[in-house]
This record gives sequence, C-alpha cells and structure tokens, in this order.
Amino acid sequence: MMNFKELALKEESYILEQRRWLHAHPELGTKEYKTTEHIVNELKSFGIEVQVFDDITGCVGIIRGKQPGRTVMLRADIDALPIQEENDCGFCSQNDGVMHACGHDCHTAMLLAAGKMLAANKNKLRGTVKLLFQMAEEIGTESRHYVEKGCLDDVDAVFGQHVWALMDSGKVNFEDGERMACSDRFTITVTGKEAPADKPQQGSDAVLAAAAVVMALQSLVSRVNNPENTLVVTTGMMNGGSGDAVIAAKTELVGTVRTFNKEFRKGMPQLIDDIAKKAALTYGCEVSSTYFFGPAPLINEHHDLNGIARKAAVKIMGEGCLSHLDKMTGAEDFSVFMEKTKGVYGFIGVRNLAKGLNCVHHHPKFAVDEDQLKYGAGIYAQFAYDYLNSDAK
Repeated sequence: MMNFKELALKEESYILEQRRWLHAHPELGTKEYKTTEHIVNELKSFGIEVQVFDDITGCVGIIRGKQPGRTVMLRADIDALPIQEENDCGFCSQNDGVMHACGHDCHTAMLLAAGKMLAANKNKLRGTVKLLFQMAEEIGTESRHYVEKGCLDDVDAVFGQHVWALMDSGKVNFEDGERMACSDRFTITVTGKEAPADKPQQGSDAVLAAAAVVMALQSLVSRVNNPENTLVVTTGMMNGGSGDAVIAAKTELVGTVRTFNKEFRKGMPQLIDDIAKKAALTYGCEVSSTYFFGPAPLINEHHDLNGIARKAAVKIMGEGCLSHLDKMTGAEDFSVFMEKTKGVYGFIGVRNLAKGLNCVHHHPKFAVDEDQLKYGAGIYAQFAYDYLNSDAK
C-alpha cells in the first residue's frame, strides 16, 4: 500500500518551487512554449517518457507500471490569462499583461509532483499513468487537439481537479452529477432596409428588430425550457447602424448559452434561429444565425470514479475534507475528454480568510493558499494508484 500523503508532504518544497517559477513566467494559451519546455525537462529528469507535438504546445508524460493493467490519465492545464498582476510578492509575473490568475500554475506544479512520486514507484503500479499538461484551457475548445491526436485512445479513465478560491482551505469537492455548464456562442445578423430617420416608413429598422430579438430570446428560458433545467441565454453584444439620423440596415447580436442538459442543448441552434426570425419579421427584417458548440456540460456521472476520487481525497486530507459545492454555469473544457472516455473532475479549496486570501479567479490580485497544493499533488497520485488497483470498469 502506497502512502502518497507522506510522499506528498516530502515534495512540498518542490511543489512550491515549481508553482512559483510557473507563476513568474506565465504564457497565454497556444503560446506556452517556455512552459512546455520546462515541463518536458522536469518530466525527463524523473525518467518519464514524454510525448510532444509539432503543431501545439503542451505534452504528455507516460509512466508504465511494472505490471500490466489499464491506463489512467491525469490532466493539468498550463495557460495563463491576459491580466496585469497587482500582487506584491517575490514571484509575481515577469511578463507584462499576462498572469496566472486562475490557478493553472498550481495544477501544473501539483501534477509534476504527482508524476515524480508515481515514477519513483512505477514498479508498484498496475497499468499506465498518462500525465496530460494541456494548453489553452481558457480558450475553451483546444483540449480537442489532444483527442484528435489520439492521446486518449488507450485511456480508460481521466481525472482532473481545480484549485477553487470560493471554497475554504482543507475542503475538497468530488460531487456526483452536474458540475459545470456548456459554453456555447451564437451570432444573429438582422438585416433590414436603410432609410432617413425622418422617414422611417421607407425602411425596416434592424436595430429595433434586433432589440425585439433580444427580448424574444428570453422566452426560451421562461416558456420553452423546462424550469427544472438550468438555462442561461445572454446577448452580450449588439452592433449596428451607421449614424444617428439613419434607420439601420443591419445589426449583429452575439451571445452565449449555458445549460447542463445535453439533449436540450442539441436543439438550441434551431430554437434560437426560429425565435429570432419570427421576432424580426414583425419589423420587416430578415435573420441569419450561426451557433458554435463550445465545451460540453461537465457532469460527474460515473459513480465508481467519483467514489475513488472521494476516498483518495480522504486518504490524503483526512475525514471531514469533503464539502458540498453548488454546480456552476461557468465552463471547463475538461468535458471534451469526458466525451471520449470516463472521467471525474473536482475542486480543491484554497480560500483562507485568516491569511487574507479571499479573491475570485481571473482577478489581478488572485492568490491561493499554497499550503493546499501538496494535498492536490497527493490526490492526483492517490487517484491514479487506486483506480489502477480497483475493479472499476
């Protein structure tokens, strides 16, 4: 029986060293060149086989156990955000306008340490562990590249976790069911007829029609959708018109859809198009629309994996660490992997009011309770070991 809690405690200084180096050298999604090079060098120093790619950043470490068995993948995201850091610390971002303001530096450091622990004990592993260091999570769909390249073809289960600034330190969440929503995007173009503002009857006002479309779209939430199904339809942008004394000939609307219901989601492009056309027709305007399917809903629907994750967390952090966390309408492209194979995703609390750490993600002053990172590393390793030695299918 492996004691990953003890091993993780011994790796704390390494985890902090890695996290702080990564925090000081953030790179934006698809541009994580130095980050990838650093990760590859660390993995190779542990004797881990590494897969890199000619056309994308990120990499995959492969640890082959002494005994044959299944394959489990552990994932960490590696990209930063276009934010100017406002913290005052010895490892603040050295790249102007770029910051690890979400915690991906923490995930990468934790997974490197987990890889180090697992590689040192590969003779005790039954099966294979893959370590995926994924680029561009913040973009929303780039995880698909690793699926397209076959990185998950032999993977039986995938595991991911996120440090969470809205949950207290010492708590973790690997809850069953809906966790994060899809993040889809729609664009609606309303076309009317230009006319002088003092002769509106000669034209068809695309701005007025677009406003009607915005209002009509909310009927999807209130009248078409089952109220038991979470649905958010937001029109976040309206661009149209050519002047203050001209009836607009064209207006563009851009918005987002968030839901957890996979089947209902499939029908959203047609529903949005139908409602928009009917609303615009009232004002003599026409509509064309496009719909982009972003990350799918993230749902922990494999109860055997969820159970392994919760037990792994208790082994590392002790009884009482498991906490409830409401589902969120934010998105996470880890769901792309869960469409390919079974998976589980969880959250590690890093809010610590006593230390003054209470800042939301994607904020210039985002900071975490680093004391929790060793536990995240332990949970990564413990889950992999326990899954490979379990009877879970």
